[in-house]
Amino acid sequence: MIKEFINQINNLPQKAFAELVGLDVDKPTIGVISAQNELSLADGATDKIVDKVREGILASGAIAKTLHISATESNAMYATNAAKYDLPDRELTANNVETLCANNYFDALVFVASRPNTIWGMLLGAIRLNMPCAFVCQGTMSPITYDGKQYGFEFFYRQVARAKVNKKMQEVLANFQASLPTVCGTDCDRYGQNSVSCLLEATGMAVQGNGTAAANSVERQKIAVKTGQLAVKLAQNKCTPRRILTQSMLQNMIRADLACGGSTTTMLGIIAVAKELGVRNVDFKAISEIAKTVPLLLAKPSDGEPPITALHRAGGMCAVLKQLVCDKIADGEVYTGAGMTLSQLLQNATVVDSEIVRTKETAANKAATLQVVKGNLAEEGAFVHYKTEQTFVGKAKVYESEESAIEAILHKEIRDGDVVVIRNEGPQSCPGMREVYMSLALLNETGLADKVAVITDGRIADIYDGIAVGHITPESGNPTAFTVLRDGDSVEISVPKGRIQCDLNAREVQTRLRNHDRGIGNYANAYLKQWSKTCRPATEGCVTDKSK
Repeated sequence: MIKEFINQINNLPQKAFAELVGLDVDKPTIGVISAQNELSLADGATDKIVDKVREGILASGAIAKTLHISATESNAMYATNAAKYDLPDRELTANNVETLCANNYFDALVFVASRPNTIWGMLLGAIRLNMPCAFVCQGTMSPITYDGKQYGFEFFYRQVARAKVNKKMQEVLANFQASLPTVCGTDCDRYGQNSVSCLLEATGMAVQGNGTAAANSVERQKIAVKTGQLAVKLAQNKCTPRRILTQSMLQNMIRADLACGGSTTTMLGIIAVAKELGVRNVDFKAISEIAKTVPLLLAKPSDGEPPITALHRAGGMCAVLKQLVCDKIADGEVYTGAGMTLSQLLQNATVVDSEIVRTKETAANKAATLQVVKGNLAEEGAFVHYKTEQTFVGKAKVYESEESAIEAILHKEIRDGDVVVIRNEGPQSCPGMREVYMSLALLNETGLADKVAVITDGRIADIYDGIAVGHITPESGNPTAFTVLRDGDSVEISVPKGRIQCDLNAREVQTRLRNHDRGIGNYANAYLKQWSKTCRPATEGCVTDKSK
């Protein structure tokens, strides 16, 4: 009785203030956390999604209160300093959520966002609070109709890259821009940018279709309403992230990601979540072992249909998850936020198009096209993305930033057989670990993608049509062969062997290190400098070292 009395006394100020701001202490209060940026294509329909979420909350007899946090926009800033803020924004968002919701007013949270690292940051913040939460994104932008054909918005970025290579394309690009849709949503038609929104469906913290339904669809509006209802249910069941995100669940998320092609940024996010939870055996080593057992189930449409649109038509992410469970690749007995096992959650899921969502026997590739490689160029590991070529041997062409690599490509310095080395793009050396997107796009458009390889300590995009290695750890600046690699050094990338190696022996590496002048690092403002000082390596998810 004394304990109950003390608790009542402690809660009196909170209850009194709650009444002042229009809260009913007898009803669940759901916070709707919206990440918005008017410059971002992905955030243009946020208000509509928020309204529908609130509708679902109110219909379930709960109270909805909307709060706003910042959201970065780096898609239009590829190969600029602005792109360096994409990954650090994850930590900024997590801190924002933690401080914003530490008042304990809320019984659950609904997060509305579309950019991957913003969503990962929201999840990290919710884990710190251990508060029930649900997620909803705005969906993918409508396909572009150009020259009588439909393309995903990714096609626009390809046109930008083409215009950089061929100045005559400037007029074509101007005409192409006139065909762009006005409806907002995620500006990437591929799985990668939508991966975290898809994977959250496996946890039961997002409703079916969240990752794939189109932004301008009636279905998207229904999903938002259902998400509000889900949040109330999670609040009633006190179903928190720490209860849902077990080791088995996180490993399921890795399997699902690999089965869809794999996103290196998503892998960073999963590892970061595991670190925040204190869950073991969810790291580069685990990913390396899992990747050997997971085939590529998601096939690229043959008719040019946007991949994420094709996935939705084929049954969505739940169809992929069900196939993984049926093929005994994923664990169907894991508990989900829906109050049931994953197998039970997927009971009504169906593979509508078996050409898009394949089985283990009919897989688009017998092994995942995202693997882990190690060697004297990546002593702690790196991710390799490949299409068809699994082994590449060539001579290094070394560039100290993505900007210098872009200039080299545009000036036709890259030749068949080169290994394009892009250094100083890691979490500390960049700082920020931006995605070397434009370099990969330009190599695609110059027809060099299947003739050269790319290795970097930055992040890599799944747009590349050749073999690319990213997240090299230790990154540039550390006493390794990668730091002192020079033009003309021989480099081998072997996916079957899980190896990335150069022809330098230990003695030569030490000799070069003694004479190595690291030079001036990439420019950074205050926040990036602060983030880089406390950021752990890519192998640890680039989480902030809380001991510093």
